[in-house]
This record gives sequence, structure tokens and C-alpha cells, in this order.
Amino acid sequence: MAVKGRFNIHGTKDFMVAAVFCGFLCIWSIRDAWFPTEKILKKHPQEIPVAFKVHGVVKHIALQPGEEINGKVVLASLYDEGYRAKVAEAEAVFEDAKKNKDPAVEGKLAVLRQARDDLAACIVENTDVIWMTTHGEDILRGKVVRILVQPGAQIAAGSPVLTVNPVDTFYMFNKTLAVLTFTGMIFSLVFHRIAAQ
Repeated sequence: MAVKGRFNIHGTKDFMVAAVFCGFLCIWSIRDAWFPTEKILKKHPQEIPVAFKVHGVVKHIALQPGEEINGKVVLASLYDEGYRAKVAEAEAVFEDAKKNKDPAVEGKLAVLRQARDDLAACIVENTDVIWMTTHGEDILRGKVVRILVQPGAQIAAGSPVLTVNPVDTFYMFNKTLAVLTFTGMIFSLVFHRIAAQ
């Protein structure tokens, strides 16, 4: 035989404590997800600039705003004829120094290596941009936000050519946490009210 009656819920203070805890956690999550501080933005940037390590004239920007970057992708390139000429010249000088047993051959090899590095830096790929995520170092993945220069523009070394909104689970985690803790706060307040009757 079924017994009619009200639920007997104890611990109204426990529900209020849970509601306050969830409310605090919700506010903290909202701040981090939608209104990040300067400290959070340094650790979890919403945009990462992509720049060449060498100066030159922009030959090609491979992506448009809104395009996704995943895997190995060429982002931009410079005209590299001058850098190719420097590599050819450095190779000739190094071979000549090696053949003549020049004591400065190590210095000439260092110049050749630098010339090759500069030539390679005329193409920027997302794998060249390493940044810290919540899980450690990672290559750049995400969505192109802005193109800052056009082909034919002269740029200095280190000047950004485009910006990327990186894939980072930090903001999605905090948005999800905000929704869950808000729901937890509401349920705790409802159960507190039921228990108080």
C-alpha cells in the first residue's frame, strides 16, 4: 500500500552552501571565458600574430580570413631571389675556403648556414609557429582572423602579416563550466527552498 506524503529532505544549509559555491564558480568561469584579464590573455591569447623572421617583399598570402588552419599549411611567402643569390655566393665562398684549406672555413660555414636559414624563412608555415597551450607546446592551429599586409608590400623582420585565432580548449571549458555551475546553482536553490518548507 502506497503511503502519501511529502519528501523528507534534510540539510537546507548544505543546499545553500552548494548554491553559493556554484554561483562563485559560475562568476569565475564567466570572467575567464568572456572577460579574460591581461594575465589570462598572455597565457591563452585569442589572436596569435604570424611574422617572417626575415625582411622582404610579400609574394603570396595563402589564406583568407575565416579559413581554418589544420595540419601542415603554408601561410605566406616572400620573394626569395635575393636570398637564393646569397646562398649561392656563400656556397661558392665556403667551397673555395675548403679547397684552399683556409683557417676561417668555420666562419664561412656559419655564413652559409645562416644564408640557408634566411632562405628557408622566406616561407612561413603554421608548423614554424609554436605556442604554449593548456596541454604544453603545440603548432599553430585555428582560424585566420585578419590579413595585415597585401602581396607586394615591403615588410620588416618580425612584422606580423596575419593573425590567427588559435584552437585552445581553455575558453570552451570555461563556457561549459559556467553553464553547468549556473544549472547547479539553480537546482541547489530549488532544493533549498523545498527543504525549507
